[in-house]
Amino acid sequence: MAKKMRRLPSRRYKSKVTRYTAKTLRRDREYGFFWYSGLWRVIRPVLVFLCALIILAGLVFTGVNKVNEMFFMAVEPGNTDRVDFTISSGSSVTTIGQNLYDAGLIRNRGIFRYIIQFKGLTSKIQYGYYPLSRDMDVNQIIDVLCKGSATNERTITIIPGWTVEDIAAYLKNQGALTDTVAFLALCNDMERFQDVSYSLQYALEIGNLKERTYQLEGYLAPDTYRVYLNATPESIIQTLLEQNDVVMDSVFNIGPEVEIIRDETGQIISGEEAEEDQEVRFVTTLNQDETLILASIIEKEAGRRSDYAKVSAVLHNRLERNMALESDATVAYPLGVSRMILTADELATVNGYNTYTKTGLPVGPICNPSKAAIQAALYPDTEYIYDGYLYFCAGDPAQNELLFSKTREEHRAYVRQYRPLWEAFDRAQNQSG
Repeated sequence: MAKKMRRLPSRRYKSKVTRYTAKTLRRDREYGFFWYSGLWRVIRPVLVFLCALIILAGLVFTGVNKVNEMFFMAVEPGNTDRVDFTISSGSSVTTIGQNLYDAGLIRNRGIFRYIIQFKGLTSKIQYGYYPLSRDMDVNQIIDVLCKGSATNERTITIIPGWTVEDIAAYLKNQGALTDTVAFLALCNDMERFQDVSYSLQYALEIGNLKERTYQLEGYLAPDTYRVYLNATPESIIQTLLEQNDVVMDSVFNIGPEVEIIRDETGQIISGEEAEEDQEVRFVTTLNQDETLILASIIEKEAGRRSDYAKVSAVLHNRLERNMALESDATVAYPLGVSRMILTADELATVNGYNTYTKTGLPVGPICNPSKAAIQAALYPDTEYIYDGYLYFCAGDPAQNELLFSKTREEHRAYVRQYRPLWEAFDRAQNQSG
């Protein structure tokens, strides 16, 4: 019997199977699976570092922005409206910073001082006038202040018809005066300025000016000026007086000669009645100071420049006939009133200015007149001179017009017609004031 052959077991190749344990599973989940797990081990710390860096940069950026917003950036970015800022002589850095903060130009008053001190710029900031804006940050403002003021001057504009007191109040409001007391006191010290102004010296020589409310009234020429920020009241007055001389020169030394032509009875001859070959002209008998006084009345009475020469003609005609000028403006000046209708008591006030109670010119100018008013005082409207106009009054206040008359009856008719409008105007002014 054949032997049963014994089958040998076949060799089997077993693949190595990775069996996961809790430890290996946690490791693979942490570092990734399969072939890129090694790469992930390299990349992961780099990504962690970059993320941390981005977070840190974000925190730093936010912090810087917050600090910039609190201390350095412009108060109102985009607002380029001009803000005039003045540094007075002798101001400390602390004071300048406080003033900038109060003006709404910087966000923090302390940081301004720290930057100036840290950069060593204390001695480079100059006093003067600076045009700034709320769109400028603190460093831009410091740069401007350290470069020096575009000007150490300020602009002032004196309006024709202003009195000495009006000018003083304006200069104080502009910061050119700390108060009005010294300025007004100087305006009653004509002798101090007589060497500055020849026209002032002439006024002193020809008469006693002690009766005037302000001796310099009329001599402070209206114009636009540039004066130093630290200008004294005396230097400002001197500047205005010097300009007055320029104006007086231009008026009295340039222009046609004028003279009145009369017939044998003393009556003025009109241009038509005079001989064709005879030039009809007008010559005032007023001296320079008197011309300035007359010009101040013209300035106050005439609402329109086109009426200056006509008002002058009326006033010259009344002076020529020795009539009272009856100018309400001369009554109002020493009383300090500004109404269209004056009371009977006010019109009866006796003083050197009231041209209802005295004939001739008032004792002095009642305002500081323009060059145009001085020219009108010297060269009145010849037609109104010859036609004998003796009266004028206001018309409709809204139209700023004057109505001229030859007779008292015509003048009174105008007064009756327009008085209700004057009363209404005064009531409105009183309510708004």
